[in-house]
Amino acid sequence: MRPFIGVLIAVAFWLAADGHAEVVRESPPTAEKASTCALLMDPAAYNHKLIEVRGVVSHGFEDFTLSAPRCGGRSGIWLEYGGRVNSETTYCCGVKTGTLRDAPLVVEGIPTRLIEDALFRRFDARVRTQGNVSFGARLVGRFFAGLKQKTPKGEVWGGYGHFGCCSLLVIQQILTVDASAGQGASGQGRNDRSVKNKW
Repeated sequence: MRPFIGVLIAVAFWLAADGHAEVVRESPPTAEKASTCALLMDPAAYNHKLIEVRGVVSHGFEDFTLSAPRCGGRSGIWLEYGGRVNSETTYCCGVKTGTLRDAPLVVEGIPTRLIEDALFRRFDARVRTQGNVSFGARLVGRFFAGLKQKTPKGEVWGGYGHFGCCSLLVIQQILTVDASAGQGASGQGRNDRSVKNKW
């Protein structure tokens, strides 16, 4: 009888240890904090990195970008959702149709994901507002510098977004959405002082 009880105790410990092993999960990778201006001034330094950044999100026809007014008029960073959710932004030379992709977005061989929580739904509701919108947000995403291109105005980085205008930030998580930022049709939100002063 004693050997049988010993076997039961051993099995119980094994099951408990095995069950505990399933609960332990890999901690998510830590995002490097960077300003929007830093990403625009030196895209190569952040290429393929997971970035935490805050700035002004603009969305409308041929526009889904992250920028900051203090960056001296540099082109914005093109935005797209990671994972399977498609922002459905209308622009030249990009995939526009269908709310869901067939598979998670992969860029330059790197798979992306998206945390679809309440903050994301709030962010996405603003993005999908008719007309042009502009609001502040803090995001975590995978950054892709693109390619360096020589133009009459100097060297620029791009290859993503409308006519390859920009570097790319694939949004993986929304950390904050600014409730006070302006939004409106026909670009009115882009001139909102609360956005410019805050960001």
